[in-house]
Amino acid sequence: MRYLKRQTLDRRTANNTTLYTDAGRINVYLEPTGTGSVVVPKGNNATKPSGVTGMIRYNTDTNQFEGYQSGAWRTFRFKESTAITQQNLGAGNGSEVYFGPLNPAPPATVQSGGTWGGQNLLVVVENVLQLHTTNYTVLQNPTLGAETYSGVTSASASSSATTLYFNTALVGISLSTGNLPVSNTVTITFSTRPAVPFSIGSTIVVTGFTPSGYNGTFSVTACTTSSVSYTNSTTATMTFAGQIASTTAVYPSANFTSAIITGSASLQASTAVTAFAIDADTNALVSATFTGKATTGTIAAGVTLTITEAGATGSGYYLKFSSPVPYGKIVTALIGFDQ
Repeated sequence: MRYLKRQTLDRRTANNTTLYTDAGRINVYLEPTGTGSVVVPKGNNATKPSGVTGMIRYNTDTNQFEGYQSGAWRTFRFKESTAITQQNLGAGNGSEVYFGPLNPAPPATVQSGGTWGGQNLLVVVENVLQLHTTNYTVLQNPTLGAETYSGVTSASASSSATTLYFNTALVGISLSTGNLPVSNTVTITFSTRPAVPFSIGSTIVVTGFTPSGYNGTFSVTACTTSSVSYTNSTTATMTFAGQIASTTAVYPSANFTSAIITGSASLQASTAVTAFAIDADTNALVSATFTGKATTGTIAAGVTLTITEAGATGSGYYLKFSSPVPYGKIVTALIGFDQ
């Protein structure tokens, strides 16, 4: 009969086998006999060892357990739910196919044996689910083509102005009838804007209101910074508010900054957008700001201006749709649901 001596690390208790090694092996065995726990090595990224398959440590920079597998340190995944980012990527303009960049960016490492791809996202266009490779793909640092928009000023801009306001799209709050001394007038209120959002005489499309008699295509008869009016004979009480969108609303793409605005003698040459505001609900352009190129004269409301953005190289991961996203349709990406 052959006997094997087991090496122990407990000098006080010879038969304690809580931690031991077998001669000739590199394996380490844990045989807990109580209700304690094991503390693994910990340290920050700077002290991370080069790594041998099977190593386990606690990363104090990320506050996560990590193990070395398939040639890389990888963070452990737990059963608890993780944060899912719902990213609004803007609205379509009938010609744009690129939307991004995705934020947060795709993970640098994925499950062993797998690869990250667009199938790890949930992409929705106006509440319609999109299929990877059928409706869209994901590209890194794509070349974004030039875009040209025709925007109509919603409010007049005085000489020396550095901000222009455009007919936009927004969500209504309430609706009333007969508020103005004009028969068959409907007035929709909305959150207060920095300038009137619709020029008088411009065409708006009203959708989503209940009763449906308030919906349709109308001409603006009056507009303030918190209301818009149009002619309509419906008098029933509103039970649900919807959206008001100008037919000339602009939905900027990702590289709208640096776009050049032309179309008025009061605009200086090479007037470039340095900042812009979009509506949080509809993603329609509200205003464009430019510095160092103030207007030289008054630009009236209702003036059509051309906004041209040059092609550029995107930085990060972008969705590329197989066909242009329809005008005004919002693109939403759910990121991290597979984590």
